[in-house]
Amino acid sequence: MRDKRSTPSIRYGLFARLSDWWCGRRDGRKGIPSVPEGARPGTPEAELSTPRMMFLGQLGVGRIEREWIAFQLEVLDLEAALREATSRQADAEVARLEEQIRIGLRVTQRRAAMIEAYVRRRCAAYLTQLVRRHPDGARLNHLMRPRWPDQIDWARTSLGPELPSGVARAGMLGVRGS
Repeated sequence: MRDKRSTPSIRYGLFARLSDWWCGRRDGRKGIPSVPEGARPGTPEAELSTPRMMFLGQLGVGRIEREWIAFQLEVLDLEAALREATSRQADAEVARLEEQIRIGLRVTQRRAAMIEAYVRRRCAAYLTQLVRRHPDGARLNHLMRPRWPDQIDWARTSLGPELPSGVARAGMLGVRGS
């Protein structure tokens, strides 16, 4: 299993930041999204979004799914060795392999949290410029809240002392599309 513990955080570089600012200013000047009259926070009319917010949300979902796929590929060999060790009843080897899988899942979960934080930073930069430039920015600021995609089940699963059997099978931990 590759050592992902030293993986640096995701850089929010100058180009990405300028892109988010530019899109926020552009959408704000165009009045996107239009704020309906009588909209109050928590009502269906107040669920406002923009194409850029949807793009950023999907960017995060795609990156998180890529991390999950990479983890599954890394765990395949470990699971085969785990099944073989279980059939031989080699307790020390089973414990070592289970711990490697557990560590890999925790690292992947933390990586998913880093991706979510990165997307939130990008959305915040975009929303700042959008609200500043929007003709109805004060009302928009109270109404528009980013609708983050639900956190994927495997990213929030806490592992106890037992390792779920078949970690590499997406359906075991409830990944979308299973």
